[in-house]
Amino acid sequence: MPLDGFIKLGPNIFLYTPPEYQAGRLVVLCTWLGAADKHIAKYADVYRTKAPNAKILLLKSVVGSMISSYSRQRKAMKPAELAVCQVLDECGYLQSAGGTKGSRNKPQILLHLMSNGGANSATNFLVDFNQRFKIRLPLVGLMCDSTPNASSYRKTCRAFMYSFPYSFPLSLVTSAFVHVTITLLYLSIAMGRYEAPEDYWRKSILNAELIENERACYIASKADKMTDWRDVASHAEEARGKGWDVKEIMFDDTPHCNHIGKNKDIYSSAVAAVWEGNKL
Repeated sequence: MPLDGFIKLGPNIFLYTPPEYQAGRLVVLCTWLGAADKHIAKYADVYRTKAPNAKILLLKSVVGSMISSYSRQRKAMKPAELAVCQVLDECGYLQSAGGTKGSRNKPQILLHLMSNGGANSATNFLVDFNQRFKIRLPLVGLMCDSTPNASSYRKTCRAFMYSFPYSFPLSLVTSAFVHVTITLLYLSIAMGRYEAPEDYWRKSILNAELIENERACYIASKADKMTDWRDVASHAEEARGKGWDVKEIMFDDTPHCNHIGKNKDIYSSAVAAVWEGNKL
């Protein structure tokens, strides 16, 4: 089984608890749209090695969720929020007025986002967590893999198409479905009903009202056909402008959300640096 040891908490939400779990340690892994378990397992294995005493909370991204309303997506995050609250409670963070300096043991939580799907899952989680519990999520850092994109009709369509298998004539039906769906979304945006999803994600993961964090590592590739590396670089620069400690890793030849394939050592070292709180 690719995701051996993970227990299902709710639709597309899973939790792994290591044999020697240490209270307060957690990785929240938000995967790309339509990611297969065999691919997700590569990243879970990195954390099992680099953060062996941490729980891994897996938030999968699926098309059905991405095209539903924000309120519905946020409501679906409740099982994940309860799992995070348990981790915070274990180290006394919740009992000390939302994790003030009097907290017994500050938690060690890393948030890992992958592509648009991961950014969407993370944003819905963070917003609903804050509204439900009235506290910011304390993090040791962010890992941003192939994200966040900037908003545009073309980029949104391309990201959705990537999650579907390519085969003729199914690809024609898929393409029609995606274009109709994204057209309706952008009509709603033009009418002022919604903010462009990418803009919403880009603001939220740097929002000091949602997270307690000033560290981020961005990983992207100039060969990525789904996420423009310049969008990732501009967001990294925005984080620097807020005073964050930022590291950028830019590859020349790796495909979308598969930088780990050719560069496992570099990727794993970046994860370790963020997790351990080292200078990026």
